[in-house]
Amino acid sequence: MTAANIPKTHREYRVTSASKSFDSLQLKEGVETRTPKADEVLVRMHAVSLNNRDLQIANGTYPSPFETNIIPVSDGAGEVVAVGEGVKNWKNGDKVMPIFTQLDDPSLFAGTLGGGCDGVLTEYRTFPAHALVRVPEGYSYEQAATLPCAAVTVYNAIFGGNQPLKPGAFVVLQGTGGVSVFGAQLVVAAGANAIITSSSDDKLKRVSEHIKNSHNHGGAGRLYTINYKTHPDWDKEVLKITKDGRGADKVVEIGGAGTLQKSLACLRQGGEIDDIGYLAGGVSGGVQAVLGGLLSKAATLRGILVGSRKHLEDLVDFLETGKIHPIIDRTFGFDEAKEAYTYMSKATLVGKVVIKV
Repeated sequence: MTAANIPKTHREYRVTSASKSFDSLQLKEGVETRTPKADEVLVRMHAVSLNNRDLQIANGTYPSPFETNIIPVSDGAGEVVAVGEGVKNWKNGDKVMPIFTQLDDPSLFAGTLGGGCDGVLTEYRTFPAHALVRVPEGYSYEQAATLPCAAVTVYNAIFGGNQPLKPGAFVVLQGTGGVSVFGAQLVVAAGANAIITSSSDDKLKRVSEHIKNSHNHGGAGRLYTINYKTHPDWDKEVLKITKDGRGADKVVEIGGAGTLQKSLACLRQGGEIDDIGYLAGGVSGGVQAVLGGLLSKAATLRGILVGSRKHLEDLVDFLETGKIHPIIDRTFGFDEAKEAYTYMSKATLVGKVVIKV
């Protein structure tokens, strides 16, 4: 696309208030399309995907402060349509994904897309040239849009830190949302064993079939499933599955207070809990109980704050090598953004919800 073909205006969504509903999402028409400055790239967005963070920001329940009147959503993929002066690593036509944190320091909330700064639920957006990563070979825009947050977060949890994943290890993943489904795929592809929990046999079956039908049956590892409604003491089921009841090597903790004690109970001596979020309610014995569990098992509790550009670049290489593709539960049109938010909020999905731009 030449500069002459780039429209002067475009459409974008903005979160205009901290309401308790998704009515805060407002579609704006006639927004000026800004040409890229030096070291910037203009991207025509083609698809975005939703995370729980996006829902919380839209309905005003996100626990951290965020800007108002911002373009929401952190994850997307698109095509380079113009580059500013000095940009040498990108050209028109390149398929790219913006990284979650646009600033170099990942601790700076101001640089997080869709929260600290404008996100990607827009037809056009400029990005710093250093804040983009190429789309995996063979991926559609819809598939690539699922990667920058959920997939990078669980990649960081599984392969980062002081206890890198080894073949034959056991990793517990909670639920069938984007983080856990990606995690199960990565674990199996790496030759380790994934144990995924859910309240639905149908959801577990869908994940199992997707991995089984993937390239090389998903990898050299195995996938185990546990229905935590059928087995409320799912931590004991994990001990039964792991070799000689020794426990899991890693637990990717998503629930928070409602699940952390069980995560500790099914962890092996010296194991690692990678803490990503707090989706479950309830109290699990308080801080002292958690600290006691960590001490008794000499375990590591590691907080995960998404990941870096390097994590996303390494993830792209891993996905291409293993021929791994995400599960997309449902795709919505750009004018159906509120419907996409509502659908995801019902928590009936397996994998990711995508909006085509």
